[in-house]
Amino acid sequence: MENTKQLIIVPTPKLVKCVGRISSYKTELFSLHHAFRNAAGVFKEYAARLGISFAWSETADIQITYDAAIESGAYRLSADGNTVRLSASDSVGANHAFATLLQIMNPSEEREGIVCVPDCEIMDAPDCSYRGMMVDLARNWHDFTYLISYVDMCYYYKISVLHLHFTDDQSYTLPSKRFPKLSTKGRSYTPEQIEALNQYAEARGIQLMPEIDVPGHCISFQKEYPDIFGTEGIICQHRESIQAMQELFGELCEMFPHSKYIHIGGDEAQIENWLKCPRCREYALSIGMDPDAEDQKLAAERMYANFISKMAEAIFASGKIPIAWEGFASQVNDFVSKDILIMSWENYYQVTPELIHAGFTVINCSWNPMYIVAPEPAWTPQEIYQWTIYKWTPVHGGSPYIGKGLEISPTDQVYGGQLLAWGDRIATSYPTVEEGVSAERTLLLERLPYLAENTWNKEKQLPFEMLSEKIAQTDNKLISLIEKAENRV
Repeated sequence: MENTKQLIIVPTPKLVKCVGRISSYKTELFSLHHAFRNAAGVFKEYAARLGISFAWSETADIQITYDAAIESGAYRLSADGNTVRLSASDSVGANHAFATLLQIMNPSEEREGIVCVPDCEIMDAPDCSYRGMMVDLARNWHDFTYLISYVDMCYYYKISVLHLHFTDDQSYTLPSKRFPKLSTKGRSYTPEQIEALNQYAEARGIQLMPEIDVPGHCISFQKEYPDIFGTEGIICQHRESIQAMQELFGELCEMFPHSKYIHIGGDEAQIENWLKCPRCREYALSIGMDPDAEDQKLAAERMYANFISKMAEAIFASGKIPIAWEGFASQVNDFVSKDILIMSWENYYQVTPELIHAGFTVINCSWNPMYIVAPEPAWTPQEIYQWTIYKWTPVHGGSPYIGKGLEISPTDQVYGGQLLAWGDRIATSYPTVEEGVSAERTLLLERLPYLAENTWNKEKQLPFEMLSEKIAQTDNKLISLIEKAENRV
């Protein structure tokens, strides 16, 4: 990197060359490649929120071009005093280029219709394909405008995946044609809102990853359809319930047509209850499992592996990739498809080295420091920056790494990392749920750029203090973008 102090860009680009000069450009924009016109339109919209009005012009000073030599998701940006030229080979890279321009561009203080951009040459690409943020929408109602703002946050800091935890014991926030009573009254999104969210994220190159969390966390299922899903705190496992869940996941895949990933849950399930349920026992025998086996833990784990595999089948059938929480024991690794991505979060149900050795690809969701449980975030932005995608620090008893942590050797089997916001305490900790949800977003805003930095660049590029100074400036612009959009949707 050269002269990077002159540019305020987060995450830090791979290569930056600056000459120390700032040039002026007309607020005109042109896409030389038709596929990038949507990305240019998104940038135009964000600029308008900052009070900068761009017009389309074939002679524009600011242009986006196609370059097949640039890898997917990567981009090049050059500003030489005459032209600002952005180049990419796909729409994701084009959006990354425009997100960078949004950060370094400012309106002229002297003339209207003019923006100022530092003369520079930037070559940039992400190290991790998976750079994620998760928000728990099921424990507390989040107005639809918040979902839009989460996409804005991901766009601005080049986060690739927005993971939405739509279901839990407290509510089922998705619409459903197949099981309409599942949708919690007053706490579920409409089909029109889901469609609008899909379009909004797709235009910005953000992957939405919806989650239906089963077989545990399922009271919302059992309240409305106990005959199908059971009553014992875990989705009853029999042919009718398996078919129903596969239909729900098929419906979810249709509901999110642009999504590459679908999360099937899989954490904190009372799997031993299957061995006590007459219908589950009958089903187990019908598929060649013995619910009375001497090793009862293994018998329950075998049923868990069967459930996860059946859910994954529905996802694979739709041409998408299933993701599950670390939730099964290593003894059943041979019964779970290695094409399912695993979110390793606590190294309790199974430790990361065992998952890696078995051939799974994992996403680092280490509780410490990646979890936010408002109002008391346990870990600071600095602790998030000290983390890497190869480092886990479990906090719950039962993990062999309590008190010492885990750090593994670099491997392509770690796909990336994710910041996660859970709503367990919001309802009891704030005067209103809306205030709690707003506070939660602030905690995310304060931490997301550090996650972005650590997943865009596996190697640290800047000292924490220098990065924090940059983030203080980029955050101000992002907050303004969000505030200007609150009443738009």
